[in-house]
Amino acid sequence: MKKLLPIIIFICWNSITAQELEIPVKLLSNSKAVTQRYLGMDAFGWEYTIADNEFRKTKDKQTLKYRSVSLGEIYKADIQNPLQIVLFYRKFNTVVLLDNQLNETSRINFSDLQQPLIAEAAGLSSQNKLWLYDMTSQQLGLYDLASGNFKTITPPFNDSIKYFQNDYNYFYWIDSHNNSYRVNIFGNVASMGAVPDFNRVQILSGNELIYENDNKLYFYNLEKQSKTAILTVEKSLRNFHYAAQILTIFTDSEINTYKITLPK
Repeated sequence: MKKLLPIIIFICWNSITAQELEIPVKLLSNSKAVTQRYLGMDAFGWEYTIADNEFRKTKDKQTLKYRSVSLGEIYKADIQNPLQIVLFYRKFNTVVLLDNQLNETSRINFSDLQQPLIAEAAGLSSQNKLWLYDMTSQQLGLYDLASGNFKTITPPFNDSIKYFQNDYNYFYWIDSHNNSYRVNIFGNVASMGAVPDFNRVQILSGNELIYENDNKLYFYNLEKQSKTAILTVEKSLRNFHYAAQILTIFTDSEINTYKITLPK
């Protein structure tokens, strides 16, 4: 019995430690899902989705829609500025800009430029410019919407882009070897560290992200290289979105919204 006691204590301690490594969540709402990609919500309460390859914004049962049949699939949508939304159609090497009523204000086919580009990544930057990764030069740069000029700001990338994300001041990316980086508008590149294998990911800051792997969500600290499981009940996770302590999870049949407090 005396020999068994340390083993029992060890098992109990490991059980307590494992429980401490899970981030609890509080269910706020549950609704039926439709076939769509959820993109987020702006400061005015409009929700943005893509359904049937149609870009939509919805609020109080009012829905605005935009579709371009000729451009095919919407690869990425940048909604950080509701007055200047950026839709990136990668297969057609084109970006479409929309106003807050989803009227098309500009369409840029990078193949038609005086010096053609092949855009692999695109998103809104500051000062009326777009982040743009050009496959031809394998460099990231800024495309000036007013002048139509493109200026590279980084050396050529060593590896292909597996995932990218941007805001006004930074462009973030994870390469094919799961190394993560960020660069500011002045071209200063910084390594953020290695990222675990993931199916889906959302970068929260220069050293924090949430990722999904094998239908499980984790909060990951890049500086500490540590992960913490997020305690949810979904068995089939199709997508997720985090903003302002609200975690939204999409399955094949439900949309669940949680209140969550991430570790500091």
